Amino acid sequence: MQSSNNVNIASFVVSQEIAKRGKPYTDGEYIKSCFINASEELFRDFNNKADILKKIKELPLSAKTVKDRTVKMSSNITDQQVEDLNLVSALSIAVDESCPKELLGLLPLKGQTCGEDIANAVIECIEKHHIPLDKIVSISTDGAKSMTGVRNGFVAILKEKINHEILTYHCIIHQEALCAQTFPEEICKVMELVINIINSIIAKALNHHQFKEFLVEMESEYADLLLHNKVRWLSRGNVLKRFASLLTEIKAFLLEKGVHYPELMNHQWIQKFYFMVDVTSHLNQLNRKLQEKGNTIFSICKSTIQPAFQWCLFNFAAILVPPRHKLSPFAQDFERETLIHFPSLLKHRQENNSDIDICYFKTTLLNMREAFLNRFQEFRNSKATLAFVKKTLNATVTELNFSPFNIDIGNFEMQLLYLQNKELWSSKFERHSADIEILEKNKCELSSQHKWSALKDLEKEDMLIFNTWNSIPDSYNQLKKTSVC
Repeated sequence: MQSSNNVNIASFVVSQEIAKRGKPYTDGEYIKSCFINASEELFRDFNNKADILKKIKELPLSAKTVKDRTVKMSSNITDQQVEDLNLVSALSIAVDESCPKELLGLLPLKGQTCGEDIANAVIECIEKHHIPLDKIVSISTDGAKSMTGVRNGFVAILKEKINHEILTYHCIIHQEALCAQTFPEEICKVMELVINIINSIIAKALNHHQFKEFLVEMESEYADLLLHNKVRWLSRGNVLKRFASLLTEIKAFLLEKGVHYPELMNHQWIQKFYFMVDVTSHLNQLNRKLQEKGNTIFSICKSTIQPAFQWCLFNFAAILVPPRHKLSPFAQDFERETLIHFPSLLKHRQENNSDIDICYFKTTLLNMREAFLNRFQEFRNSKATLAFVKKTLNATVTELNFSPFNIDIGNFEMQLLYLQNKELWSSKFERHSADIEILEKNKCELSSQHKWSALKDLEKEDMLIFNTWNSIPDSYNQLKKTSVC
């Protein structure tokens, strides 16, 4: 009986790997065949080789079996998720065309995609799983009109259905992407020309083959160009960086082909190109930071908003830097004409003894900083509420927004007073702050050493927060409810 169970478990393991990699169900038989043939040699000297091969041959991995296993695992995950959602006192939902984590449902929208259609689909999905709608306390969307319209938007319809206040946010990563696309028109045209040149080289097979051979002859650092994917706009940072690395080779190849792009010889165009290479590199860093696993919304806001993190992030995105007229470090870099944050532009200046249009680029940076200031207003307004889970000992009732949480404010205030003055519990938050500090220090050290895989093994900040709050007794129920929300 146990032996048969092990075979079934092994079948589930293989099916899971096939599903995770998006491979066809028919790969099950192929994997089994490889496993059998490899085992003939791998276990040649084993006395129980025949028994091992017998077990492998018993593995049920037909296309139908792999499909059934995948459906069962999917249903099990959904059941566990729904069970957890029914246990929590509050929940937040993200409604977007791509929500990669913690997916409750993938909902097809037939016909129109107006706010009412989206709301009906989401409500139907939630009610189908018997999850109370009134548990929803916040919603994150992509900011489209169908989502945020005052009367007929998805959020407005859902608020009316739930009948209590909801915190609404425009996805912070989506907003960062929109801010990053506020380049002046003439700089956007730089990107357009780069894409045109890349396409002219890569689109034709013969041209592409000759270009790769040309790079080998030139002993170039790279073997090919990269294509830009407009859907994933951040790909342009990598595309520009590769294009910059191969610019000399590209000019020589185009000259050999008799193709002439006057912009490639224009100093003003080249300056804008290298400026864009450096800026998109900083934006890529910011985007990777935003998408780190275990991030809390407070940590994300802190990382993208507060100046303490500006040394590694997009400096002019520091939307809480007072006063408003103060120059960002990037703009100051141009004011000093040092260009230490713009290595590509600096290298171009040094190699060509070029005069950089300082005023133009500084103005461009300040305009982008203004876009960040305007975009992230909703997070700035919620700063104290978002910080409560970590800054509990410094919290005051007047700073917090309780409207979506159904909190007894009087009871909350007394519980907060007791917790802040009782050393047994307040010390837990002090230790928590020390643990966060150690975690951040370890992250910085590992990042400086380029030990990216080791970063994944560090404890996640959200787990430190959960552990601290789980250690607080339920007598502080109003505080715990707020922290969960």
